[in-house]
Amino acid sequence: MIKFYIILFFLLFTNCSKDKIASKVIEEKEELNLLQPLPEILEFDPSPKKRGLYAEHYPASNERRIDLFMSRIQDLGGGYIGVGTDQNFSFIAKAKSECAFLMDFDSEIVKVNQVHLFFWNLSKNYLEFKAFWNPKNKKTSQLLIQQQGGTLVNELLDGFKLGHTSNWVFNRLNELDYMHQKFGLVTFAHSEAEFQHIKKLIEKKRIRAVVGNLLGDKTMDNISFALKQIKCPVRILYTSNAEEYFSFPPAFRKNILNLYTDEKGVLLRTITSGTKNKWGYPEGEKFPDAYPFHYNIQSLKNLKEWMRLKSNLSIYDIMNGRTPVTKGLSEIDKLPSEVGYVE
Repeated sequence: MIKFYIILFFLLFTNCSKDKIASKVIEEKEELNLLQPLPEILEFDPSPKKRGLYAEHYPASNERRIDLFMSRIQDLGGGYIGVGTDQNFSFIAKAKSECAFLMDFDSEIVKVNQVHLFFWNLSKNYLEFKAFWNPKNKKTSQLLIQQQGGTLVNELLDGFKLGHTSNWVFNRLNELDYMHQKFGLVTFAHSEAEFQHIKKLIEKKRIRAVVGNLLGDKTMDNISFALKQIKCPVRILYTSNAEEYFSFPPAFRKNILNLYTDEKGVLLRTITSGTKNKWGYPEGEKFPDAYPFHYNIQSLKNLKEWMRLKSNLSIYDIMNGRTPVTKGLSEIDKLPSEVGYVE
């Protein structure tokens, strides 16, 4: 009888050990996925010749109240897709995103982002990174690009030149300090851990700057496929105020519906049109008299329900499903049917 119990104990222990080993293998496999470089993307949407923007290029953000987003995205992890330049790094660092694509339909802005990645990779800390953009160090930084830019040297020089136009980038980096003091914003400029998180992503080739169009049929789909390969669902899609320039054509809806995401995925957007008289804007906007921003959050799951509608649709229709959170910030939390959109 004693022998029976010894054998039974051995079998139970063996099976338990096998389960632990199998579990460990799965965990290690998942961890390895997070260490893999982002898969290569071979097809991109072309950069349109006419973009219809207020300015020809936006080498830095002019959205001052991005602090309003931060508590909602902190430690979200997962994948990141965003348009524009420096604001992306603020969001990626706060969310501790595990992989990121900086996507813009303006190829010149992509070059600015490539310069950011180049300088970041060479910097030990934020002060060194900021110094590369200091106008006083312009010649030294330009020479560094020429010496170490490799195959991207021409793109980097173009992006560096654009970033120095009217000191766009350096002024924005200074503005981050103002936003920190005035609104309590904490990002890579004020947190060593957040700066180093971006640096780690760059070193592991987990962040890329690419040309892509929210209305295109290549880049978004290819990004989604690449992230699915490494099991890194999109947790943040940042569109800035791009949605003001179109009325959700089929290509955009398809890109959203095909997006590889999960229950935690959110869209971050800003809106200028209608903000002064309808949506409202927070204190401290950079251009309160001309075009202040309203800040809005929507779960990607909710957005997909709106994108399934067959009727004509714009961001202003979707804003009917908003709930105010605080002054200048709202959340789209209602489904189309809850605000009268029934098909």
